Parts: sequence; C-alpha cells; structure tokens
Amino acid sequence: MGLRGKTALVTGATGALGRIIARRLAGEGARVIITYRESIPAGVIPPGMKKHYIAIRADLTSEESVSGLFRRIEIVSKRADILVNAAGGYAGGTPVASTSPDEWHQMMRVNLDAVFYCCRAFLRQKRMKSYGRIISIAAQTVFRPAAGRSAYAVSKGGVAMLTGVLGEELRGSGITANAIAPSIIRTPANRKSMPKGDPSKWVDPADIAEEILHLCNESAGSINGSVIPMFGGV
Repeated sequence: MGLRGKTALVTGATGALGRIIARRLAGEGARVIITYRESIPAGVIPPGMKKHYIAIRADLTSEESVSGLFRRIEIVSKRADILVNAAGGYAGGTPVASTSPDEWHQMMRVNLDAVFYCCRAFLRQKRMKSYGRIISIAAQTVFRPAAGRSAYAVSKGGVAMLTGVLGEELRGSGITANAIAPSIIRTPANRKSMPKGDPSKWVDPADIAEEILHLCNESAGSINGSVIPMFGGV
C-alpha cells in the first residue's frame, strides 16, 4: 500500500516492540517520529534509514511534555497522520490487597495517562484532514482478567475503553482508533523474565507490526473502535 507522504508518531520506539513497528512503517515510506526519554539506544534507528526518522525527547506521562512534543511535530512535519501508542510498562503482578498506591498510579501514568495525552494532542492538531489513524497496545487481560495483575490489567482495560469511546466520537470522520491486545510478546526481556515459558506460543512483534500496517491502510477505514486480540498460542 505504501505510506509515502504520511508521518507516523510511534511512542515506545526505543523498546523491542516499538522499534519493530517503527521500522515496518518506515519501510513503507512513512516519516517516523520516535520519542525517547533520556537517550536513544544503539540500533533503534537502522543504518541507511536515518532520513526516515525524527527523534524527539518527551516524557509521555506529562501533559506539558506531550503538548511540547506535538508543537515540535508541527514544526518538523506539519502534523502526524498516524499515532501508534506502543509505550507502556509492567511493574510486576500483585493482587489487589497487596498493590501499593505507588504501583497503581505508576501503571496508570505509563499505560493509560500517556495514551490519553497523546490521543488528545493528536486530535487537536490544526492540520488534521480526512485521514488519521490511532492504534494503541492493550493486552490479553482485557479479554481474560488475570489474578495478581490488578494495576496493569486495569490500566490496559482503560486503553481498551478509551479506544471504544474514540471510535464512537470519530465515526464518519475518516480518523479511526483501534487497539491490539496481545498475549505475551516474544521479546528478549520476556524471554529473560520467563525462562520456563514457551516462546513458540508467544506473539511475534513482527505480526503486531503487520497488523498495525494493515490498520493504517486507507482500505481499513471501516475498522474503528475495535480491540483486536492477538493471543498466539497462549
């Protein structure tokens, strides 16, 4: 299909999933804006593709910082046509009775507040046209609540609900909002933290990137407000 002429903002592109998403979109010709908080790890921007990337420092949990991010986007690229909310985190699982307020609020800030701030700023852009795509990363817990993951599960559940609300608000505008809800993603960090797991059953990040690319297609404009399960063999 090709994304030439489109600008995609990919949050979390310094992580394993986000960098694969960014590379896939850049490979289709999009100008990709990636965010980083402190520094950009080596290898995030592939050799030979630097012209497709713009890196902007931002704290996505800060409303002020996200507003500054989009002011910068307006300067360097007029607007973002695509927003991929791939930034997020998992603080470890605890049951509700054992979850501290700090853990709860941290998961909400990283997994839900950041998505809200970015979606709102994306929709407030001055030069939005009849095409726009918002794609967020939810989680399997949206469909299968898991004991011991209270803060994480609720934060990702909020992403799913926000996606549904946006779908209703954006209906007929040409702008769509969808989310992908994967199970365990096959990343180096997950392999390390779950050495007894079976990675062959986990979700390949490349498959998630491919689904995101599909949702960016103009022909996918009828898919809106959906949370798409990608569970692999889990």
